[in-house]
Amino acid sequence: MHQGGNIIGLVYRYHILKEHEKSLREELVMRYDYSSRLIREIKQTGKISLNGKECFLCEKLKAGDLVEIQMPHEAIDGEPVWGQLDVVYEDDELLVVNKPPFCVTHPTKSHQLDTLANYISYYWMRQGVSAKIRFINRLDRDTTGVVAIAKNKYVHHYVQKQMNAGTVKKVYLAFVNGKLPQQEGVIDLPIGQPYENSIQRVVMNKGKPSITHYKVIEEYEQASLVELVLETGRTHQIRVHLHHIGNPIIGDPLYHCNGTDAGEQFGMSHQALHAKSLDLSLPMKKHLHIEADLNSELKELRNRLREYK
Repeated sequence: MHQGGNIIGLVYRYHILKEHEKSLREELVMRYDYSSRLIREIKQTGKISLNGKECFLCEKLKAGDLVEIQMPHEAIDGEPVWGQLDVVYEDDELLVVNKPPFCVTHPTKSHQLDTLANYISYYWMRQGVSAKIRFINRLDRDTTGVVAIAKNKYVHHYVQKQMNAGTVKKVYLAFVNGKLPQQEGVIDLPIGQPYENSIQRVVMNKGKPSITHYKVIEEYEQASLVELVLETGRTHQIRVHLHHIGNPIIGDPLYHCNGTDAGEQFGMSHQALHAKSLDLSLPMKKHLHIEADLNSELKELRNRLREYK
């Protein structure tokens, strides 16, 4: 019915190939997943044109029409601070980085200038990118791996809609204590807070439904490398589930084994959990698969574990 749009900077173009009864507003909402709120914002501070001219959203579309959407201009909303940034993918719509351990995602009371948001602000400032920092996913401070950042509000809304529908695939790797009872399976156990303001989460009957799929990739003498896919996205979900079944993540300071620091046993300074890959769609890409490599400490851990295999 339509030819795919092209993006040049912050301008989306859509060619109408077949005449129909939809209005411009209906087409943007129903076919291209613009929200009504975003359309209003674009009308006010951006630009929506039909065949190169300003237009009304109620206008009916015809075969041969060209719709152009210019995203509103935005200033970077983070304090720019130089920091090491491992960029694994970037285009006009998305930035993806491989987050290192000991790095929080966005500023907090105790971390105001040493966050991923600060480093991205500096990087975008140097690259000439003008956009607010909108994180598509977040990782715990000591978890490494894929973190994606949308470059405009439309992309963020577009991907969040996929996440709510469960079509974004997030794959993790974890080095855990011991061997799992099965080579692959599903952990379907509800997770909640044992008391108000608790940092720690636990498996509990009154918790929210939480589902983690796992598959053993390698087995060692005292540990295993496990691949995990989240069906839900609860706080600390992987850490809680693995701890509950008796295979806590190596180096996890909060969910460890029998009151001891499992990390000391294997020489780890942080929890051995890594966000390996992300599969999603963008407005201008039907499918995007992004992977982030293990950091040097996790690679060393794998090598040490293999020696004891």
